[in-house]
Amino acid sequence: MDVFSVQLSDEAVVTGLHSPFLASSRPKHSPLVVAIHGGSYSAHYYVATPSNSVLPISNSLLVPCIAINRPGYLDSTALPPVPENSTYCQEEGGYLHNEILPAIWKIYGEAYGVSSIVVLAHSLSAPMTIVAAAAHAREGSKSYPLAGIILSGFGAQVNATTEASIHPLIDPSSPHIRFPTPLKNEIMLCGLADPDVLAQSERLNTSASKAEFFDGCGTWATYWRKQYAPYFKCPVMYNKAGEDKLWIVNTETVQEFAGAFTESRRVDKGIVVGAPHCMELGIAGRGWYARCFGWAVEVGMAVGVDQGLSG
Repeated sequence: MDVFSVQLSDEAVVTGLHSPFLASSRPKHSPLVVAIHGGSYSAHYYVATPSNSVLPISNSLLVPCIAINRPGYLDSTALPPVPENSTYCQEEGGYLHNEILPAIWKIYGEAYGVSSIVVLAHSLSAPMTIVAAAAHAREGSKSYPLAGIILSGFGAQVNATTEASIHPLIDPSSPHIRFPTPLKNEIMLCGLADPDVLAQSERLNTSASKAEFFDGCGTWATYWRKQYAPYFKCPVMYNKAGEDKLWIVNTETVQEFAGAFTESRRVDKGIVVGAPHCMELGIAGRGWYARCFGWAVEVGMAVGVDQGLSG
């Protein structure tokens, strides 16, 4: 994938990677998949190795993909300070909706010849994506056409044992946290990744804001069901990794989370057996990417049909 940098309306920048442009036209109503990494990773998460990459399925289905570096990661500008009456996830979600997705759509929507956006969000980018999608529906936004969101690596109940193992890593004097690579591999990959992925672990590792962890794995649970889930309209695909050590995984917790989207036109949910928290990096990654991009084609087509019927 090629590197990109986009200046936003507030003069901040968002950076990342984008798939190659095609000389030939794409199938009608193709979507653009915008992939958003979780905590302590970057856009490179989505092209970790040749086999654990979005590119093979993206090229096969002629569905372009952009993977962003979230605010504060690598060369992307950090968020402004979070106001006292707000939270990290709320602020980044609002920024995603108001700045990042409109800017990406303005530049790359026409360039790729696509008709909508599908957001692919992993782990701690899931709350931000939920905030953005709720705002898009609530405002009837025209700044980008949102066909659906795909969520993984996030859940209704945090695994208290894993959470307790992470707390000793938190330095009270630092606003950031960085996982030691061996511990991160144990928690995120659970022995379910190929050796070539493990060889990239240090390269893929980044520091993350403590605020996003405290909100996403704590405060978020106290407000999202009432403030955001009821406003959802777009389709949602939500899957949990069967061997996720960060969250409690069973059919009840999957239903608990997915059932909150009561107004969504479509909610697909399930558990990916044999997948670690970072299932994009695991041995189940290729199958997961195939499902994600196939689903994106499906909901993208639905948006295109709706536009044709209303136009």
